[in-house]
Amino acid sequence: MFWNRRKKLAVAMTCADWRLHQRVVDFNARIGRATGTGEVDLVALPGPDGLLKPERAGEWDAAKGQVKLLADAHHASAIAVVAHQRCAGHPVSDGEHDHDVQAVAKALKESLGFSGPVYALVATYKSDRNWGLKEVGRF
Repeated sequence: MFWNRRKKLAVAMTCADWRLHQRVVDFNARIGRATGTGEVDLVALPGPDGLLKPERAGEWDAAKGQVKLLADAHHASAIAVVAHQRCAGHPVSDGEHDHDVQAVAKALKESLGFSGPVYALVATYKSDRNWGLKEVGRF
């Protein structure tokens, strides 16, 4: 098997926004450091911190399925939900991103019954090529 079971991996549900996934931003490595893992599988979709809105119930179910599949297949030791400021997929204030990503992370942990930590992270905007990353919750 190509996968080393001793390697730590996280599954991150993150926004599909291209600005986060530029090589210069180094998003995967930063999520890996924030979660204490070295490797990160990504589930990318618009505005993941808005998935608990009633009108996005279908997206929420699909995203949960994708996270579960990857977490089970790669024996993930952590999960992260990563929101970002200035998001077109979930256009809310910075404070609402902090609140909403916590709610999604907590709901994801509960719905999957995941025993490891689930991180709520927010990419903070400095410029399209420069982002901070802050932890706003851990469940």
